[in-house]
Amino acid sequence: MKKNSQKFKFNSVPNMGRGGILHTDFWWSMLPEFERINERLLKEIADHKAEVPETDKFSNPGCWRGYREYQDWHYIRDFVIHKLKLVHKHYIGIGAPCASLEDMPHDKFDFELWTNVNDPGSSNIIHTHSKWHWSGVYYVQGRDTGKIGFYSGPYLNQQIVKGLPFGQSFTVEPVDGLLLLFPSYLLHEVLVNSSSKQRINLVFNIKIDF
Repeated sequence: MKKNSQKFKFNSVPNMGRGGILHTDFWWSMLPEFERINERLLKEIADHKAEVPETDKFSNPGCWRGYREYQDWHYIRDFVIHKLKLVHKHYIGIGAPCASLEDMPHDKFDFELWTNVNDPGSSNIIHTHSKWHWSGVYYVQGRDTGKIGFYSGPYLNQQIVKGLPFGQSFTVEPVDGLLLLFPSYLLHEVLVNSSSKQRINLVFNIKIDF
């Protein structure tokens, strides 16, 4: 005779152990006063693009890339550093093996910055920024211009089946003023801009001098 499954009368969740190299998060914030800042950035970026219309060899089709620090970049940079310090503080609080950034001066954060202007119909192929520690994107004009997708290696290698709680892909719908931060090793792509307007953002990499 077949034995019935055991019925347990308690519903406590198992204890969880988290491996520092096994878990990947991304972080988002809205930049304070982004409407005023974006209005100024749109003009500065348009002027920059008019002055230097050629893009470089690293750009995807339909994407202009420019290199310039705009008037409000230092404000955005300081906001990013502030958020990174809070992110590291969070991980330390849950027992993750990472360094505190609490008292680290700003000159210990090395930034690489560029501007992307993606025309309607364009996209950015899957890539990483793995020489760096943290990467991020700030959306000057992002609403309805195409999601950003993030992927794990096991997901792309078809080692993860649908229904499992780990190793999947996820997408983020950008809006104007949104700041995203993520580990530089994380695979990501920008999906097709199906709108009639350009997607305009500031993209940056960060290396921390520990």
